[in-house]
Amino acid sequence: MSGCVSTNKPAPKSNPKLPTVKKFKAYPDRNAMALFWKTVPSMSGYYIQRYSFKKHKWIQIATIKDPYKSIYVDTDLKPNTLYKYRIATFNKQGIPSLAVETKSKTLPPISPVIPLEAKPLAKGMVKIIFRPHMNERVKEYEIQRFNDKNAKWELLSILKPRLNVEFIDKNLKDGKIYKYRIIAKSFDNITSYPSKTIVASTYPKPPVVTNVKASVNLPKKIVITFSKVKGAAYYKIYRSLFPKGEFKFYKTTKNTSFTDYIGEDGATFYYKVTAVSPYKTESLLSNSIVVMGETLPKPSKPIVSTNINKNKIEFIFTSPDNRAQKYLIVKVTHLGIFKKKEQKFITEKNSFQDTIDPKKKYTYYIYEVDKYGLISQEPAEINIGD
Repeated sequence: MSGCVSTNKPAPKSNPKLPTVKKFKAYPDRNAMALFWKTVPSMSGYYIQRYSFKKHKWIQIATIKDPYKSIYVDTDLKPNTLYKYRIATFNKQGIPSLAVETKSKTLPPISPVIPLEAKPLAKGMVKIIFRPHMNERVKEYEIQRFNDKNAKWELLSILKPRLNVEFIDKNLKDGKIYKYRIIAKSFDNITSYPSKTIVASTYPKPPVVTNVKASVNLPKKIVITFSKVKGAAYYKIYRSLFPKGEFKFYKTTKNTSFTDYIGEDGATFYYKVTAVSPYKTESLLSNSIVVMGETLPKPSKPIVSTNINKNKIEFIFTSPDNRAQKYLIVKVTHLGIFKKKEQKFITEKNSFQDTIDPKKKYTYYIYEVDKYGLISQEPAEINIGD
């Protein structure tokens, strides 16, 4: 038909004496209308017009210069829309006959896709499954997600071919409800009505871990304890050197306690604890409380007083931090410029007696030892003799 169609000038005023078209009918498709009529071979051709409801007037859409043609297809139409047409013959001078009208409504769009399942799949993931469209003319599906911020549907993906009916949305926020819809599209670019809105929620984050405590009185280790979070698969321990510093992931535990073996005395660290669900969602680190833990520092230097009587010396010890379980006494006897003799004594009493030679020089180093065996970092130093 394309070689016979022209859309140049509108038809001139009709002549009621010229023969008219008989049996003019319209047969609809979804985006096209096929016009059929009985040919009038005695004329030179046909004018075809379509009524514009928007402009309220007839617009010529085709001039067919072959009287033996009996079909014209109007394309690029909207589905489910009423269209009116009229046709007139014309003679050798281009004078048209009286027009004959017909009307029809284009077919509705493709039926909507039927969703089957929408569920969270893993952390930040939602899976959608829908029924393959029964219309074999469907070539693809548009997957759309509603943008709450912009209040509009946005295209996420296009699935091909017709039997590809699974979509997995990733990198979503935990514990959030998402809305989806599916639109089928045919090979001739006819789109279906949108499917019913599909609602799916990602797995939520576990609640914040509570009652977090860290020890401050244990040697060379810090023990963190906290309350159990229902449904948690395990817990993540974060550690920092500063209370407002960057907390870096440190260790995991399935228990509600964790022992951090530091290996140092008087070391300080800050901790946060989060819960992780079986779906890998994690409670908010930013909302987790900060606790300080500290290993037990070395005992304090003991306070020592002395009583000397001829060749006897008595030491009396006082523990300033009340941690002393015993005392270590290191006795150094100075025998010459470069010669020394060292002896060690341990007592659980608060006093210690020793025999000395008034003619010799001695240095005593006295350390406090606590119940964990920690020794004071600095000793009390007592010098006796010249």
